[in-house]
Amino acid sequence: MKTHDRLGRRLFTTHTKNPIKNYQPDARQLRWMKFLNVHGMASSYYLHEQTSNTHACRQTSLRRLRDLFDGQMIYRPRQQRETEGADAHHHVYALTERGFRYLKHEGLWVDAIKPSGPWVHQFMITCITSSIDILARREGHRFIPGHEITNDLAVEVPFTWGKGKHSCLLIPDSLFAIQYGTGFIAYLVEADRNTEPNDPKTPHRKSARRMIKQYAGFIGGKAYKQAYGLNCPLVVLNVSVSNTHIDHVMKIVGEEVGACKYLTFTTAPEFRTPFKVPRRLLTSTTKGKRCGFGEFEIIKKHAD
Repeated sequence: MKTHDRLGRRLFTTHTKNPIKNYQPDARQLRWMKFLNVHGMASSYYLHEQTSNTHACRQTSLRRLRDLFDGQMIYRPRQQRETEGADAHHHVYALTERGFRYLKHEGLWVDAIKPSGPWVHQFMITCITSSIDILARREGHRFIPGHEITNDLAVEVPFTWGKGKHSCLLIPDSLFAIQYGTGFIAYLVEADRNTEPNDPKTPHRKSARRMIKQYAGFIGGKAYKQAYGLNCPLVVLNVSVSNTHIDHVMKIVGEEVGACKYLTFTTAPEFRTPFKVPRRLLTSTTKGKRCGFGEFEIIKKHAD
């Protein structure tokens, strides 16, 4: 059975062709599995960064990930191949059913909130939340996933904008919080691949302007405190694929809301079409007064 190409690299497969029966993950691999359980999926780069505080060698991490892959605890989603130069990208991993069962058997599984939508959109969301999880730990802060905030595991909130047939629910892409010392800040994620209009002709269609108006009522009007049962500040992390698109959205913010602290903006150009698996943690992409979501010193000012 051919498992490597002529350069000696292992050929890409979604599931292993060299299964290891009754595989028992070690402590580092269990950390990876728990991380995937919370976030949904992650690349080998992110998984290495998640345990780099105890295991600094990247090549060893890749070998241990391959062992976990051969142990049928994780697999590689086929959708990651649908981009240019896929062979040069980091592999993306997600838990298999066997991996889920193993975590449940060990009492480590959690019923986490899963991202929705097309696969690339889901992957963009997981890169955002997993980046912040890793960076929060590095800065000595505690990352609190959404399932620990809302009991019904639904990011969708019972808050509508508009009236009659044009009323629309507010459905953020993700929810989490960070504990800074004794204080907390909650965050909602809006992952935007620039597939929606800024100003649609029909008022019920999802758009940047509709989103801004909804958040003006939901956060500006303090409705989120009852919806989520929160007493801490709430900030929206708007992540787009281009600065040009952010400029348009920020213009709408100025027209509809004016200056506000609860709407922040940054870019993740890797998720343009065709997307790329990020080779870095999504940080330090600020411009002007925008708030890079990885820069905790800036974000923490929202608590002041």
